[in-house]
Amino acid sequence: MVLQKLDYSENPIDIPNPDRGPYRGRWQNIPPSLANETNSPFGITPEVDHRVPVDESSVLYHGRQVPPVEGDDIEPTEFFNGVNQNDGPYIGGTGVSAVPAISFMAFDLVNFSSNAFLSAADAFAYMKDGLLVDPKTKKPRTGKTAPLTPYALDYIRGLLQKVREGEGVAFVKFSYDGNGFNYIEPFKYPQLNLTEGLIRGPEPELDWIVRHIRQLAPVFAEFEDIIMCVKTGMVGAWGEQHSSPMSRDPKVYKSLLDTYLEAVPASRSLLTHAGGFLAWYNATYGTDFNFFNIDTMPVPKRGTPEARFGFFNDSYAAGGDDASDNGSLSEGGGMLMPDADDYGYDRARILTWIHKQNNFVQGEGGLNENEYSRMPNAIAEACRLRTTALNMRHGKYTTWSESTAFDDPVYDGKNALEYFRDRMGYRLVLRESYINEQTEAGGILRIKMKIQNVGFGNVINRKNVSVILQPKNNGENFTANTDLDARDWLVDENGNSKADNISAWRAAKCEIDIKAFGADIPCGEYDVYLKINDPKEQSKNRRCIRFANRDIWNAELGANRIGVIKTI
Repeated sequence: MVLQKLDYSENPIDIPNPDRGPYRGRWQNIPPSLANETNSPFGITPEVDHRVPVDESSVLYHGRQVPPVEGDDIEPTEFFNGVNQNDGPYIGGTGVSAVPAISFMAFDLVNFSSNAFLSAADAFAYMKDGLLVDPKTKKPRTGKTAPLTPYALDYIRGLLQKVREGEGVAFVKFSYDGNGFNYIEPFKYPQLNLTEGLIRGPEPELDWIVRHIRQLAPVFAEFEDIIMCVKTGMVGAWGEQHSSPMSRDPKVYKSLLDTYLEAVPASRSLLTHAGGFLAWYNATYGTDFNFFNIDTMPVPKRGTPEARFGFFNDSYAAGGDDASDNGSLSEGGGMLMPDADDYGYDRARILTWIHKQNNFVQGEGGLNENEYSRMPNAIAEACRLRTTALNMRHGKYTTWSESTAFDDPVYDGKNALEYFRDRMGYRLVLRESYINEQTEAGGILRIKMKIQNVGFGNVINRKNVSVILQPKNNGENFTANTDLDARDWLVDENGNSKADNISAWRAAKCEIDIKAFGADIPCGEYDVYLKINDPKEQSKNRRCIRFANRDIWNAELGANRIGVIKTI
């Protein structure tokens, strides 16, 4: 076997691989003084979900986006610098861009629940008089409890189809309060002297939540190929599973998460918070885990229901007096021990549990000036969290774009935000590639590689790994599958992603009978490519994993060149 003449060093550039990286959230920057029926028809909200229509007469709402985020418009975007543009278009402001290959496809089912507010104004009015119908106009302040209509389901399919036709994957969420109407942030309305943001209105009935999720099961199955993961949502403001009575009820999580496990294809992960996962786990397995001992939970085995759960942090690296990231890391702990003054929250224990889960970690903004967002601590903690995806339109990324406090010679001259951008989730570098110099017709193609994962996390969704032979002198390409599993190319457990950490180079080898390529291969010289994509991918070359090496990527094939072989 011959070491192939390739560049085995890492190329420090943005590579928008599937299932990882920054995503472009639905961010609406409108102060109360500028809100009107045109740019904010349902009230002020920072995160705007697609409002799912009942029929063709329903008012559509995607938020005040410039340009609109519909799923197929994957294009370079600057990370947010924390300064709202108010009535102007989004500009980012950090000077660091990325191609966000994750589409945040969030859907608001407010129209399908008699216990979900239609607007912020309706929620305010309810807070004053406690009525779900306006006493003067007799108009409902909420949607109407009913099954999802065929029109609604087709609308959802249409937006997911746009993702499929684009270059990215979909991070999916459903809820009944996607615009946060049940939680009014006090700082936005100083004149009202609000002490608590929650409007204690009614919540959707659990039976109807289950019914709606089951209606969505065929949609999840139809778009399994482009769904990265599903945020379980459904309860609490913005579907973030906090503040409301239902979001504090352990029994809700058993029913909610069981239903999602049934409705979403087993190949896809589900995101929830620590308390919700523990409530489900204890009810499922008869255990009594809580925040005091969450770090002692066993590592879940691949293929089990518990292994499917990832984590969302809605205030990533925000810190706070209790180091809980504005309560995101400690969410749900109190409901496990409701009568206790201390329910056991400790940041290190939570991070240990998340690390063991080895799944997706998705974050919204935060990045306050604290020890958890300050470099190089932020990198060390991201390795513990296995940070996968962050909302590039939410947070203050100048915290990282103005810092060079990290140690990696490959990124000399670059800032910490560029480094962090590239290492979210997995990042694969080919370190060695050996291929037999030649083979006879009916012979064997032998490949032996070393691959280093220099990202914060691992490949979570299963991928096909196939080999393509492309003739040097034009002609037909030949493809054969391998039994390689990209999920085995694990990141270094101590977070050491440097090239000289040879112990983190993962061996990958295969032997392929030339007959497996399905045809009589003409004699000649062939470039050998490795293609890594989802088993259900429907396109020729979209959503394929690209190695972070120079001069080996073939966009037309969606594959990485790993060497040459001659057939004789």
